[in-house]
Amino acid sequence: MNPLEAAVLIAAFALVLHRVVQSQLERLCDPAYLRRQGIVVVVEEVLQAHSAAIGSYKGRSIWGSVTFMGVEYRFDHVLSPLRKERLAPGELYLEPGLLYVTGQARLPGARA
Repeated sequence: MNPLEAAVLIAAFALVLHRVVQSQLERLCDPAYLRRQGIVVVVEEVLQAHSAAIGSYKGRSIWGSVTFMGVEYRFDHVLSPLRKERLAPGELYLEPGLLYVTGQARLPGARA
């Protein structure tokens, strides 16, 4: 293989890799996709809005509801941080262990 063929091969691979990364990033901007996956929010500043506090947990306010990417989630319960990797569709985990669910009833395929 000569250097020109190697360069073309590397460029083709880079183009495919770039397209795969771009398609994954596009998904992260789609609220419907995120609702189907479950969401972990580490930094509160990404929330668009929240209601009045209804309590506190580990020094953080528990809001009655929060809005993320245009979708409103209501507080459901406190969840162990170890379980945040197994969220069901329609769930939003907010550090340090607050679980919110969409205003809709549990989505199909969600845990009971």
